[in-house]
Amino acid sequence: MENSIVEKKSIKVNALFSLIQSISAVIFPLITFPYISRIFGVEQLGKYNYAKNFVEIFATIAMLGIPTYGQREGAKVRDNRKELSNLMSELFSLSMLSNAIAMLTLYLATYAVDAFHSYALLIVIFSVTIPMTTIGMSWLFVVFEDYNFTTILGIIFNILSVVTMFLFVRTRTDIYLYAFITVIASCGSNLIKFVYSKKYCDIKLTFHINFRRHMKPILLMFSAYISVMIYNKTDTALLGVMGSDYNVGIYSVSTKVYNLVKSCLLALSNVLQTRAVLLAVQGNREKSDEFLSKSFNMMMTFVIPCMVGMAFMNKDIILFIAGKDYLEAGISMIILSCSLFFALFSTMHSSTILIPYGREKVTLNGAIIGAVVNLLLNFIFIPIWKENGAALTTLIAEATVFLIYLRVTKQYYTHLNGIQTMLQCLAGSAGIVLVLFIFRDWEINIVIRIIVKICASAIVYFVLQIITKNRIVIDLLDNALKKINMNLGGKVK
Repeated sequence: MENSIVEKKSIKVNALFSLIQSISAVIFPLITFPYISRIFGVEQLGKYNYAKNFVEIFATIAMLGIPTYGQREGAKVRDNRKELSNLMSELFSLSMLSNAIAMLTLYLATYAVDAFHSYALLIVIFSVTIPMTTIGMSWLFVVFEDYNFTTILGIIFNILSVVTMFLFVRTRTDIYLYAFITVIASCGSNLIKFVYSKKYCDIKLTFHINFRRHMKPILLMFSAYISVMIYNKTDTALLGVMGSDYNVGIYSVSTKVYNLVKSCLLALSNVLQTRAVLLAVQGNREKSDEFLSKSFNMMMTFVIPCMVGMAFMNKDIILFIAGKDYLEAGISMIILSCSLFFALFSTMHSSTILIPYGREKVTLNGAIIGAVVNLLLNFIFIPIWKENGAALTTLIAEATVFLIYLRVTKQYYTHLNGIQTMLQCLAGSAGIVLVLFIFRDWEINIVIRIIVKICASAIVYFVLQIITKNRIVIDLLDNALKKINMNLGGKVK
């Protein structure tokens, strides 16, 4: 069938909405974080992030790897409402069971360990997000590539939470109120998603679960999730134990910027995952090969300049989002900027190749090795270099996982000319460094300074991409010019 399920949705439209969603996920923290970092101070901010990070560990456990598994299996049966409803009901019921166990364990740990008592109220507030994430069933909308609904909904609730924050959060003691506001926004969004999900399938609690079918792949993905969680979350947890709330507060600025940039760049990967699964199911190896090669070259074109910009603009970024009290975060931010490449491409290798082609064991093995490396090095580096040691550990762990995945995945994209694209991107990034060097001592309003530096860097970078004939940039430019021409003078022949 020529017009297959793969072609039903425009990947360009999906990418646009996913990008908007990710950009909004960047913009709103850029509005809120500068405010709360100054209101709360370094130590209070560290306390807030420590509690949030601690709960997120249990939230990861509660998910059981079901979102990734659900995306893959849901994509296979998304045109059969009855089969999809049965699948979603079973996975929803499994999730609610794991949620109950995770929350009970979380509360017991908080009660039993004295070190957690000062964070207890924050932990209880954040814990509400655990079942709400399951109820939201966000991965169902990925299956149907319905990014417009989730994007608009997310923006609405982000606006409401920002307005509420500015109205009510005024002093250091409002930290609990701020946590409550963020949780309420998440709950409201997820409840609406659950109601809207009836458009695609009928979800209900059931005791008739095919454990034999689901548990093996779920446990494989869950093990990978746990391993990834170890090298994504334990650095902050161990930093709080072997350092202080102050160190966590400083490190939170670096990780905030790192995660914001990463989430924005992963917008494309999120769109590509469903498309990659569908191509794998159809067995169209040639088309899949071409699709993956273009995707990875596109990702590289945008990742490398973001790495360079994040590293060389670290002081400006810190001053903007947090203030001069957090300038110590500069070194850890530079280290984490180097980690971006490995983290993003590890995720892409996993979501667009390994999982669609049933290579979950490779994902698991890589994640376990990365977790072991991360855990061991945290115990070595954090006591010596505190937040910089935590960042260095993240970099080494992400690089390790990337190399493990690459060894297996390179066979799936034979047309990839990664070296050429990388050299083109590095040439463009050299232009970025030159621009930032020219403006290094420019004393002007911080917002204007950042905007000018970003705009000038972007112009120089993309001009150099055109000069060096980066195929991705040239194709994007050609498509843009064609659309402009169509809007102005009619259709292009």
